[in-house]
Amino acid sequence: MKNYREINWFVAEKVMNWHVWENEEGDLMVTKGYGCYSHCPSFSTNIADAWQVVEKLKNDGFDFQVWLEKNGKYNVEFSKDFFFLFGFAESENASLAICLAALKAVGVNIE
Repeated sequence: MKNYREINWFVAEKVMNWHVWENEEGDLMVTKGYGCYSHCPSFSTNIADAWQVVEKLKNDGFDFQVWLEKNGKYNVEFSKDFFFLFGFAESENASLAICLAALKAVGVNIE
């Protein structure tokens, strides 16, 4: 699996549809249209940032489910009409599970 930095890059670019680039210091930056830019959110490690991904996909017509299994892992799925599964992932980190499932939902498999 890719590292968190790469996952954040893919999520920003492929799910959020933002332009991603590195500044001179090597920090990930995103452009969110009309020249407005900021540091790339930590989607894969921060649940508040990951929730932006959930909201984006919900606005794009996806249904979202998350549950905690007895083994301590979070299961996340994005589907349409709660029947057609587009992305599923499992991780001990809820933010990471959201990112991996979201990437699969938009056709990117990085595991």
